[in-house]
Amino acid sequence: MNKLTPNQELALNTKGNLALTANAGSGKTFVLARRYLSALLEDKLDISGIAAITFTDKAASELYNRISSFID
Repeated sequence: MNKLTPNQELALNTKGNLALTANAGSGKTFVLARRYLSALLEDKLDISGIAAITFTDKAASELYNRISSFID
């Protein structure tokens, strides 16, 4: 993903709790993974204090893999 949409930028720059709803393929997983890492690294939150909730096991797996790839 090269260029972020205005809504993606807003989601990435929002501090505190965040809920995302959007169509398939809109970049939700990318944004959630980046926000997760931002909460850990920039906001210095403890990993046990961050919840990332999805509606399906597939989406949870994709989110886990995306976060893992960003860490690598």
